[in-house]
Amino acid sequence: MPSCPKNYPFYNWVPKPLGILILLLLFIPILTASGVYTANSGEMLSGLGIQSEHIQFVSFLTSVGMAAFSPFFYELVCIRREKMMCIVGFSLLYLLSYVCAKTDSIYLLAVCSVVMGFLRMVLMMVNLFTLIKYAFKMEATRNITPGNEPVDGEGWDRLDREKGTSMPTIYLFFMILGQIGTSLTAWLAYEYEWQYVYYFMMGSLLLSILVVFITMPYHNYGGKRFPVSFRKFGSVVMFCIMCSAVVYVLVYGKVLDWYDSPSICWATAVAVVFAALFVYMERQHNSPYFLMDIFKLRSIRIGILLFLLLMIFNSSAMFVNVFTGVGMKIDNWQNASLNNWSIAGYFIGCIIAIALGTKGVHLKYLFSLGFVLIGLSALFMYFEVQTDGLYERMKYPVIIRATGMMLLYSLTAVYANQRMPYKYLSTWICIMLTVRMVLGPGAGTAIYTNVMQQRQQHYVTRFAHDMDAMNPEVAASYNQTVQGMMYQGKSEKEAQHMAALSAKGRVQVQATLSAVKEMAGWTFYGCMACAVLMVVMPWRKRKLDLQPEKTYTLVH
Repeated sequence: MPSCPKNYPFYNWVPKPLGILILLLLFIPILTASGVYTANSGEMLSGLGIQSEHIQFVSFLTSVGMAAFSPFFYELVCIRREKMMCIVGFSLLYLLSYVCAKTDSIYLLAVCSVVMGFLRMVLMMVNLFTLIKYAFKMEATRNITPGNEPVDGEGWDRLDREKGTSMPTIYLFFMILGQIGTSLTAWLAYEYEWQYVYYFMMGSLLLSILVVFITMPYHNYGGKRFPVSFRKFGSVVMFCIMCSAVVYVLVYGKVLDWYDSPSICWATAVAVVFAALFVYMERQHNSPYFLMDIFKLRSIRIGILLFLLLMIFNSSAMFVNVFTGVGMKIDNWQNASLNNWSIAGYFIGCIIAIALGTKGVHLKYLFSLGFVLIGLSALFMYFEVQTDGLYERMKYPVIIRATGMMLLYSLTAVYANQRMPYKYLSTWICIMLTVRMVLGPGAGTAIYTNVMQQRQQHYVTRFAHDMDAMNPEVAASYNQTVQGMMYQGKSEKEAQHMAALSAKGRVQVQATLSAVKEMAGWTFYGCMACAVLMVVMPWRKRKLDLQPEKTYTLVH
């Protein structure tokens, strides 16, 4: 690792408070620049004339790109060339944002999203480690360098306690910035057009390049050779294709009727083939992109299970959006404003995690509490879903769910890192992002949307059974609507057609609300079952004398 000047990464004339502020503000364009913005999906759907699954698919591909970077994590944060990496990264993000704003091709948007996700993760990690060094005078890379692990159980336990405090704080910081970015993009799309989101990001990227150019000096590369080999990018391509194929199946399965569609069959075959090739190649190299031995660690396997369960049940957040959209007819901006209450939940979850963690409460009880809170959010929706529900009350399930999510989100990473050799850290981050941001949300979205559609059709059939002229209430409402339309100047045929549509709309609304209520009940039962599982499961720590036998070369 090259030695750094005293005021790295800034010129000596830059005061420290200003430098810290600059590094903090650089996270805004890093976290908000993306290939697609789900907050303005409604505007993009109408502007581009595409289906909603396209937006979901492209959004997941951004996360695939972020996960694909992770095995390079350690090598890149050790380079210490903040100015060069920021200028190159922001410039590429600017060009890709311009392409996203101008293109109407979903395929080009998908490719840009993968690359932008990769660049975002590079810049975020490099900027985070630079901020830690500049603000706190700590060389954080020493705490992740293979060979610097604690030598006894007491040292590992002390390190785990420190992570129990630091990780919730770091997660809180990034989750708040992410929510602010979501709210900002929703406001821009609502007030202007969806393209303005990209134009705003392009402006913020140019401003960031200017600030970096003025305040940071150029630093030479201190190593003899760049630590990331091009051979590993072949593994990156295979990893991205494998994950993209899995996401394609999860997102488009419902629309294309699953395996009755040739494209779903081909996507499944591609996922299996590239997964096999990926595993084979990684096992054949002494310096692999992905360390397969990591799956021998029990804490990693349980961490994967926890993230899968969390993200599947966290998909119940759709209950609030469906209820407010169908029952209250609110727009994307109001939905984004409602979701801002999750920031309060993140704060509460972080405080609970740190307070109970410092008192020595076992992680299994905190995991159980997290699932209980997500279940209580679903239970609130079970009793709240009705035709005269109040928008103001929807903030409570958002806060409760966000609190539970924060507990599980941050502390799962703490548990998975317990006594984990540092050489596995980059691979674990790749696994964590893949499960937490791609597979888990993809599976959760597929499960909830498919069940929602099936239960909606069930209730439509059930409620429409008695919707005929023999029902006095239905007949009275139908005749009243016909008379009202004819009074407004419509012909009798047009009035009857609009009355029929009105009756159909009421049935669909009732069916949707009934489906939400039923799914909220089952979500509550599922979360309670997970809470019990967390308590009764054994939580053994890794024995320090059982070190993996195979060693790898991390840097070429």
